[in-house]
Amino acid sequence: MKQITFFRMLTLFGYFGLLVLIFSWHLFIQPLPPEFISFTLLIQLGPLMFPLRGLLHGKPYTHAWASYLALFYFVMGVWYAANNASLLLGIFMCVFSLSFFIGAVFYARFAARAAAPTQH
Repeated sequence: MKQITFFRMLTLFGYFGLLVLIFSWHLFIQPLPPEFISFTLLIQLGPLMFPLRGLLHGKPYTHAWASYLALFYFVMGVWYAANNASLLLGIFMCVFSLSFFIGAVFYARFAARAAAPTQH
């Protein structure tokens, strides 16, 4: 049971870390030109809205497919890290997306196993 709680918290840490990082980076830390802000935030934060309800309710199936979404943000983090101007964004994005991915995969595994009826 402690494993399930740990991986759920790891998933939520990575997920909300990505949300806050992307939002704050593009609006406050390194602001975009006004004409690009809404489009960039829609493209980068939009996909993160799909698993929100299932992640908050602890649904193993949502965690399972959201792990694939985390890989997209890892690739995006590597892409940002390749540029010196956004190196810090890329590193943090990689860290948050990896914690999101690892937490989601293992939560889905352990929660589904705990929910399965035991056979004798």
